[in-house]
Amino acid sequence: MNDPVPAVDPKAEPESIAVLRLSALGDVIMTVPLLRTLQRAYPRSKLYWIVSRPFHTIIQGLSGVELIVIDKPRGLRSFLQLKRQLGTYHIDWLLAPQASMRANLVTLAVKARRKIGFGALHARDFQRWFVKEYVPAEREHLIDSFLRFATYLGVRERVVQWDLALSEDELAWAREQLEGCSGIKLAVVLAASKAERNWPAEYYLQCLNRIAERWPVTVILIGAAGGSEQAKAEELKQGLRAPVRDLVGKSNLRQLTALLGQVDALLAPDTGPLHIAQAMQTPVVGLYAVAPAKKTGPYVEPQWTVDVFDQAVATLLHRDPQRVGWRQRVHDPRALRLITVDAVVAKLEALFRHYGFVPHQHSSAATGG
Repeated sequence: MNDPVPAVDPKAEPESIAVLRLSALGDVIMTVPLLRTLQRAYPRSKLYWIVSRPFHTIIQGLSGVELIVIDKPRGLRSFLQLKRQLGTYHIDWLLAPQASMRANLVTLAVKARRKIGFGALHARDFQRWFVKEYVPAEREHLIDSFLRFATYLGVRERVVQWDLALSEDELAWAREQLEGCSGIKLAVVLAASKAERNWPAEYYLQCLNRIAERWPVTVILIGAAGGSEQAKAEELKQGLRAPVRDLVGKSNLRQLTALLGQVDALLAPDTGPLHIAQAMQTPVVGLYAVAPAKKTGPYVEPQWTVDVFDQAVATLLHRDPQRVGWRQRVHDPRALRLITVDAVVAKLEALFRHYGFVPHQHSSAATGG
């Protein structure tokens, strides 16, 4: 059941608005359109973004937004320090599109005339104890649920754009990494932060080799240093029959953002770089099984996504996908194996054709085979 919407004066313009979204990487990126929407609706209001230290660099320099960078409270002493830090800011409206206990504690530490949180569908960890108003909730994409905060305030026009600020040095770094790459520059993320969201390495190899047979492509491997990504990159390079540029662990977040703005497409599981690519207007083939793409998948061009969430719910959880709750996840390492190589190859080829790339002349892809 939706929460009631109180009468709100759409012309009311506060002196200041703060948005509280601390993490994680993909969610931070998906929050940017809310900030852009508020900027257009309330051009004279001071706009703040309360964000945690590990993720603030990706939105550093966002035009018209002052970042309040905090460390998440981990005890009474850190909470009191946080309260002193936030007490130096004058905030009229606090919007909290994040429901977690640490985010709730940050909400408690903020002095604001209005504190607005999620409605029942999205609220967690007793968020309603820490806010005064609740945004009606729907089963919708996270970006839409974030933008619903603006709708609640009486804003009618949504602004779905990012305009992330990058320096010339960061853009030049990306150009340098891609120098000499021929054909279609296809970036690939081999692993997400949670292993259950990973597509098997052998599937990537089969998929990319089939693509390389039909299309002139250079594979750009990206990802974080350490862990499974570098090991998977080494494994993939051993059998890959396409030019490859291995940049795993060789970029910071802002350099990665610049790079994803200069490649032609991205192949990735449900992970932060997928949303960065969307923000940089780079098309994405997203791989979804643990969570539904309609909630956290590519927002701008969802047609390239491979989503087997319903199949995973039915075959691994033995439940009706039409009857599971909105927070349902398939926490099973077999879930991503339900995504076939054929399905991903088909999506990549459809994307390449859509954007006017030309296959090898000898390839059956030239006639859609």
